[in-house]
Amino acid sequence: MQAPIGIYEFRIDAYLTDFRGKATLPMIGGFMLQAATKHAEERGFGYSFMTAKKRAWVLSRMAIEIFEYPKNDSIFIIKTWVAVVNRLFTERYFSFENSEGKEIGFAKSLWASIDLVSRKPTNVLELDGLTSYIDNNKSCPIEGMTKIPVLKENYTKTGDFVVRYSDVDINKHLNSMKYIEHFVDIFDIDMFREKEIERFEINYVSEGRYGAKLDILEREEADSKFILEMKEGDTDVCSSRVIWK
Repeated sequence: MQAPIGIYEFRIDAYLTDFRGKATLPMIGGFMLQAATKHAEERGFGYSFMTAKKRAWVLSRMAIEIFEYPKNDSIFIIKTWVAVVNRLFTERYFSFENSEGKEIGFAKSLWASIDLVSRKPTNVLELDGLTSYIDNNKSCPIEGMTKIPVLKENYTKTGDFVVRYSDVDINKHLNSMKYIEHFVDIFDIDMFREKEIERFEINYVSEGRYGAKLDILEREEADSKFILEMKEGDTDVCSSRVIWK
């Protein structure tokens, strides 16, 4: 039996960094998905197992806190584990370390299992063996995934885009990390010169379909704290809270 906690090593190459020579938030999110995919597959409840049952894991919510962004030509280590399992969701946690073992960030995520035909949620507890990999000992000392307010007033439309080929995943829906990419791109580059994103929360509400035109709305809640929302017409697609330091 595999250990409950999976440990995965990544190298930060130049093409994965921004103009400061630091890994971008979408790139870190991509590494998280790779780690989660490998962890689940190695323990028997990953992509192969789920598709055989005509099911799929769907990322529902996520909170990421980064204290120190990994730099170009450095080693980035992700540890990931399943912390909670109930009928509707499983919570997966992450810790980020540098090559010396220093913890430089953490993340929490919420996943649902859906039926590939009906697209409706299925009972996570029906997945044999999943609960045997729960780890309650490893610490993930950041605030959990909080409620993000709906933007009904006092907001501005700050951008829009059409979902194209390079945006979509295997299901022809907007890739989980592309939501993050489009959200962080609404900030001016000068913001990144002066500050860094310390905490990023995202709530995936509905699937961004290929060809859909999506609007991005923004409201500054306080100094360096923003609420962002992605909509297709009147339909909420995704929301985010971004806190800078």
